[in-house]
Amino acid sequence: MKTALRNIFLPVFFMISSWSYAQVVDAPTLHCVSVDSTNDVVLDWSVPNVSCGGGFHAYYIFRATSINGPYSLIDSILIQGQTSYTDNVGNGGSVTYYYYMQSNFICPGFTFAYSDTLDNLSPVTPPINFVTVNNGLAEINWQPSVSTEASGYIIYNIYNQGNHPIDTIYGRFNTDYIDVNSTPGIDSEGYTIAVVDSCYNTGRVNEQSQHTIYLSDSVIRCEQKIILKWYFYHNWQKGIQKYDIEMSKNGAPYVILQSVPANVLTYPVSGFNDRDSVCFKIVAKENITGFTSESNVLCRIVNVVQPVKDFYVRNVTVIAPNKILVSFSMDSISDVSKLMIQRGTDTIAFTQLANISPPYNFSTINQYTDTTAFTDVNSYYYRLIAIDSCGASDTSTRGKSILLKGYAFTDLSFFVKWDASWFDSADVMQYDVYRKDDAGFNFQNSVLPDVFSYEEKNLPVDTPCYYVEAVDTMKLPNGIVDTIHSRSNIVCLNQPSEIYMPNAFAPLGQNNSFKPILNLQGLKSYSFSIYNRWGEQLFFSENSYEGWDGTYKGVYVQQGAYAYVVDVIDGNGKHVNAKGTVLVIR
Repeated sequence: MKTALRNIFLPVFFMISSWSYAQVVDAPTLHCVSVDSTNDVVLDWSVPNVSCGGGFHAYYIFRATSINGPYSLIDSILIQGQTSYTDNVGNGGSVTYYYYMQSNFICPGFTFAYSDTLDNLSPVTPPINFVTVNNGLAEINWQPSVSTEASGYIIYNIYNQGNHPIDTIYGRFNTDYIDVNSTPGIDSEGYTIAVVDSCYNTGRVNEQSQHTIYLSDSVIRCEQKIILKWYFYHNWQKGIQKYDIEMSKNGAPYVILQSVPANVLTYPVSGFNDRDSVCFKIVAKENITGFTSESNVLCRIVNVVQPVKDFYVRNVTVIAPNKILVSFSMDSISDVSKLMIQRGTDTIAFTQLANISPPYNFSTINQYTDTTAFTDVNSYYYRLIAIDSCGASDTSTRGKSILLKGYAFTDLSFFVKWDASWFDSADVMQYDVYRKDDAGFNFQNSVLPDVFSYEEKNLPVDTPCYYVEAVDTMKLPNGIVDTIHSRSNIVCLNQPSEIYMPNAFAPLGQNNSFKPILNLQGLKSYSFSIYNRWGEQLFFSENSYEGWDGTYKGVYVQQGAYAYVVDVIDGNGKHVNAKGTVLVIR
């Protein structure tokens, strides 16, 4: 150990003139002082490089039993190249001695420096600053030894309740070591050190070993939570100020989630999406000094049960007779193990319709086709139930199909009506009416959202077919705005095939022809006959445009009642006939 002030008596030949302190003769470099097997003290040094031009006189060795002296000259070394000396004290193992050296060369005008002061004690092992994890490897850092004879440090790994040397590094001020064979991501790694001097004297092993912080976790899938657990950091001289829990999510920089006191060794973290990539580390901080120790970095792809969110019926539309297409969506990361679709005829009472295999891709709008619906009889409400792998369920919004009905009248007019389109989180903007002609369905008209009927007459087709399409604006709670088109069933309207007959006519008046009024969808065959009361046929025609003028063989019949028979097959193959009497007025 070096001292700045020595209380010693120097022989006369050490005195030099006080007029020059600019030029100095170096002392031998005292490397180590050690005790040999006979309890004598051995000094080792290296000789100085002196270039003052004068000759060598001696190396002087001084000794004391206190660091502060007084020091006594115990010997002079007269051989310039000598580098060791044995002080035959015989009790070097039990008494502490302090030594320094000085050179004496014939160098007028020069001063003579002192060497460092060393003792015969083993070199002092310094305290450890911290043990940490650095880029996946264990690192130990310590303070330089206060022993000037220290020339290096022995690094020990602690396992099986013992200290096992793994490496030696040289240089008193080399105070950091990374163990390239460490695995701090598997378990905590423990380290300590001992100091060694150039004479291979080894100081005591530091008993305040320190260990890396080992961080582990457990995932609670059904609570969407990760529980972090870590080892207590032992043997900081000033104690632990806190632990910082740091997280990096999906490659973002680390942020401190929370700081916890020294007695807290667990921390729950939540708020994950399934398949998030997260990394955690614990950073311990020592009181006062500010030294820190980082744990291993724990990274994982989160595998938690993500509750079903944003679960919406997106459309309900009739796509064919007795087929309704139900479209639905949910959050793309939803965890679904079972999916059920339910149907009802009102918004309250739903019955199970089917179990559906969860879609492969939740990021798109998925669909289900109900093939058991009576689309010409009822409108239907639909909703879905999703059950996650933890048994929790969630219910979607609801949506309804449109039922269209229609009527054809004998005045060749056509009337259709429908019930309202209805979805949670949607408003009807309009209803568009489509009618089929020879070119297919074509748009006819739009009506306001509070109008539920439409009428036409004098059409160029005999059997018009209609459907109605509701145009809804859907504003979902997750911010999505969508325009949906929901179609009704198709209704085709046939005018009824009927025969209308006047009950009287005047052959000599204005209404002087008697014939059927036909309301038919086409005509395949036609016959019209008139009979008198005795069953004699007075008139017969197969021309639907020809009527009876009230004559028989060119002579007007007498006033009275006459029987008629009309027999028709319409364009659809339907057989229609009419029988009755007509009153002939004269």
